[in-house]
Amino acid sequence: MTETASPPQAPAPAPPRRPRLPVIPGPLETAALAWRRLRRMSTALLLLFALAAASVVATVIPQEPVTARSVADWRSGAAGPGAPVASVLDALSLFDVFGSPWFLALTVLLFVSLTGCLVPRYRAFARTLRRPPPAGRNLSRLSHHEVLATTLPPGAALDAADAVLARRRFRRRRVGAAGEQLAAERGAWREGGSLVFHTAFYLLLLGAVIGKAFGFTGQITLAEGSAFAETRIAYDAAEPGRYWGLDDHRGFVVALDDFDVSYFPNFTPRDFVSTVTVSEQGQQVRTERIRVNHPLRHDGMTLYQLGFGMAPHLIVRAGEQVLLDERVLLTPQEGTPNLWAGTAKVKFDDLRRQLALDLALVPNAALGADGQPVITADPRPTNPVLVGSLYFGELGLQRPVPAAEFDRGDGPVDTAMLRPGATAELAKGSLTVEFADLGYWSGLQVSHAPGRELLLLGGGLVLVGLLPSLYSYRRRVWVQARAADGGAAVTVAGVALHRKAAFDDEFAAIVAALRAALPSATPPTQER
Repeated sequence: MTETASPPQAPAPAPPRRPRLPVIPGPLETAALAWRRLRRMSTALLLLFALAAASVVATVIPQEPVTARSVADWRSGAAGPGAPVASVLDALSLFDVFGSPWFLALTVLLFVSLTGCLVPRYRAFARTLRRPPPAGRNLSRLSHHEVLATTLPPGAALDAADAVLARRRFRRRRVGAAGEQLAAERGAWREGGSLVFHTAFYLLLLGAVIGKAFGFTGQITLAEGSAFAETRIAYDAAEPGRYWGLDDHRGFVVALDDFDVSYFPNFTPRDFVSTVTVSEQGQQVRTERIRVNHPLRHDGMTLYQLGFGMAPHLIVRAGEQVLLDERVLLTPQEGTPNLWAGTAKVKFDDLRRQLALDLALVPNAALGADGQPVITADPRPTNPVLVGSLYFGELGLQRPVPAAEFDRGDGPVDTAMLRPGATAELAKGSLTVEFADLGYWSGLQVSHAPGRELLLLGGGLVLVGLLPSLYSYRRRVWVQARAADGGAAVTVAGVALHRKAAFDDEFAAIVAALRAALPSATPPTQER
């Protein structure tokens, strides 16, 4: 008997040896991983939060482009937490947050992240719109389904169902080898609304960045008969954008020809209007009226009406020498309605022989029992009374501070009460003060906002995107017809991808419409 030897078995392969060190991704893998993390919406939200936190820091720490003097005080230690802390803040560019490299890097990363989030979603949404409604399977297993009997043949029953779903604006197509099923879908614009909503925030952020970088906002106060040239030095206050330079100012001249104000019966302003003339290179270009919500636009700049006030015309003489001949701008006093106050720098050539007039104006005054003016509720300048207090000495008028912040010392040297057209002598006749007439000053805001169109578009798209995302939802409906005795058996089924509770009522309405469109349709054969 011959024995047959079994073939030798191959040895089992040794298990793969695990590396002792972790696999370190290469440059391409690292870049791909960073890109995948950057294009997430969560990353965009973190970057947006970082920018918001930086903006909050910029409101706490003085910014050098806006308040250079405060920053200098912090650096010298005269103000703020001290020079050592200021040096750390300076090293981190916290004295110029919006112009720092790290803020620019965060802004660029945010735009890249938002772009990486939105572009793939737009592509997926376009594929969804092009993709036809899918065919349905196992319709009887769906929670929403009904079976109806009709005398129509299957083809005619599907035609009737197609008409019903068309009136409800469903996308439809016939599926199956013989076209025995009708597939319908609606609500894809829910995702479209979400995309529009997120795109609106993208545009709002882009418009805000453009406006802050290349825009300009300034305030100017003009008395009647005066003018200003649109240059940086002319403004009382200005907030230029990061990349707005001195050469970007237009240089045109605006003259305030007249100012008019009207009041309601309760003495609140009804309307106040500035009539201005715009000139370029010495030639008058246009004369327009500026009122609230009706600005003037010229050469890319917009002039808004902000406010107004009283501006008495004073003439101060020392003998034949005229020391002051101008309109003095007065401001309303808080807590005292219809009282306007201000200061006129009369003479400050000699530090020890300076003159200032502290002024108080009541537009419509009534005289009290002591002969002093009494403030009334009427703001119209029908009976104005001006009280001027003369100060003399070393008043500190040479300091770069507002005129009202002079050193009052031991008090006024003399006081006079004037009406329009009257003249009074002060300091034992060494000075005469004439109240020539009473006019107005107008406060204007001059702005250049290059990103406002994007802001307006983004604000409108926020509302447009909210509507479909709130009220639209994706749902699919299938209608299948098969031949039966005396007609066809029609199966209606549906499923909702969102807002399933709202689909209950809609599916019941679709079934009711199909039952009305199909002759001899029977009640549902089973409960949903």
